[in-house]
Amino acid sequence: MIRLLYVSTALDNLDYKDIAAILESAQSKNADKEITGALAYNGKIFAQVLEGDEAEIDRLMRKIKDDSRHASIIELMRKPITERAYGDWSMKLIDSKDFDELIGAMSL
Repeated sequence: MIRLLYVSTALDNLDYKDIAAILESAQSKNADKEITGALAYNGKIFAQVLEGDEAEIDRLMRKIKDDSRHASIIELMRKPITERAYGDWSMKLIDSKDFDELIGAMSL
């Protein structure tokens, strides 16, 4: 199992409805694949932590990279884990303008 952190630049025209749609889709699809994590959006940048089977995370990252709602995807960190930081969340929305929680999860 791994934990991965990436950031990306959102398109200029995204609004709250778009973020809600991203979150809803992620919650249902990730639950089926036993992927957990959290998503933060500060109005310009997305940051996301994903946890789960490495092959499943890699498949998901390929889909994320093809998503036209953002660009400039940079994987910041990938590490093996034995416990999940977001075990209760198929995808948690972090309601904050900074990414401290996500960065902190990578040190677990």
